Amino acid sequence: MQDNNIVELRIRVQPKQKEALQKSVATPILFYGGAKGGGKSFLVRAKEILRRLKYPNTKGLIIRKTLPELRSNHIQQLFKEYPIMVDWFNKSEKIIHYPNGSTTEFSYLQNTNDVYTYQGREYDDISMDEITQHEELAFKILRSSLRTTTVGFKPTMLLTGNPGGVGHEWVKRIFVDKRFKPEENPADFDFVQAKVSDNLALMAADPEYVKRLYDLPEHLRKAYLDGDWNIFAGMAFDELSENVHIVEPFELPRETRYFAGYDHGYNHPFSFVLCAMIPDGTIYVVKHYKSRLIGPSEIAQGIRQHVPPNKTVQIFAGNDLWSNQRDGSPSVYEQFLAYGLRPPQYVLIHAFDDRKQGVAQLRKCITFKNKQNKKPELYFFRNCLDVFTVTAGMQFDGTDPEDVLKVDAVDGEGGDDAYDALRYAVMGRVLAPKIEKKPADQFQGETILQQLMKQKEYEREEVEQYE
Repeated sequence: MQDNNIVELRIRVQPKQKEALQKSVATPILFYGGAKGGGKSFLVRAKEILRRLKYPNTKGLIIRKTLPELRSNHIQQLFKEYPIMVDWFNKSEKIIHYPNGSTTEFSYLQNTNDVYTYQGREYDDISMDEITQHEELAFKILRSSLRTTTVGFKPTMLLTGNPGGVGHEWVKRIFVDKRFKPEENPADFDFVQAKVSDNLALMAADPEYVKRLYDLPEHLRKAYLDGDWNIFAGMAFDELSENVHIVEPFELPRETRYFAGYDHGYNHPFSFVLCAMIPDGTIYVVKHYKSRLIGPSEIAQGIRQHVPPNKTVQIFAGNDLWSNQRDGSPSVYEQFLAYGLRPPQYVLIHAFDDRKQGVAQLRKCITFKNKQNKKPELYFFRNCLDVFTVTAGMQFDGTDPEDVLKVDAVDGEGGDDAYDALRYAVMGRVLAPKIEKKPADQFQGETILQQLMKQKEYEREEVEQYE
């Protein structure tokens, strides 16, 4: 292209890339990709150069996860494709200074908290390559830096990525499922699916690449070759299937036993997951109660409303329930007792919080307990689809393959609170305190509940106070 007779560059894009380019300048936020080999990084560079040369004195930003990725995927490739850029590149700043006054800054964002260094900065265009490697918070903070003082210019964001990664769920929600929050304008977002078959240059240069994708394990092949957002690399619970594990609610037998997991929160959401075990040992997730910014009184009332009348329920809760409050007020556990979550109907128990054992036990519950009949031990009522979705979206920790990545909520949305609550509940059933059976006269007037509470190291006086 030519801009004010300053420089001429020839940029060739393929049909799918051309479609994405056109949409990316017409839509505030475009997501391009969804599979391996779609030519995503090339599109990022092509759009950035075109925009900077067309609009003098504008600023662009290209983001990758790490510095090595930034160098190999963009800076070095840029110099190969457009050698003239070497003369315009400031190595220490990692900025291209175009002759017309525009700039392209290259940066990396290895940790989410680093995104706050961009607050107060201003960019006319921002490109985040491999966006699914980032949490939603990083996207939101960077989006706040997207603004311009150039008359007639529309700032845009270009996002690229594949299924999988810590950002899988929020990217899928917006661009694939199109489930928007009230504050999100659907017209601001668009998605162009690109697969390896759309990259004609790659297909011609390396025809064996497609074969290598076909040779991958099924879940990786579906993610990388087909762009399947329901099966993706890194899933901790890839056995979970909506067709298998989601059932319509039904009337449970009278002998059903209830138990629950509770993950406390105030600024971030709390999550109460109620489970039911029928006589044959099958477990159903039957109720999910979550909210935020409410106190123990309202939470306790909501929990009581979600438990069937006259049914005893063991609630396995995270250790922070017993923590002392900073202002010296009673612990949340003590407040729950005062607000009605007390024996004999409600029994609050310290959850077993070994994350790795939780992963292993939950996976055991969702796989087939009877391989001949292909029936798992754990199901989800359809009204608890959100618990299923959060659990299905959990991914292995890259630094510890036996654990899953911790995912925090952003503005009260997302996060792994439902998963933690479910993990507490399942582990509670597996590692429930054992009560020695004694003749009735040896109990010396104590109830089974009191024996249980003793074994969980609760103070006897506290139990007796509320019985």
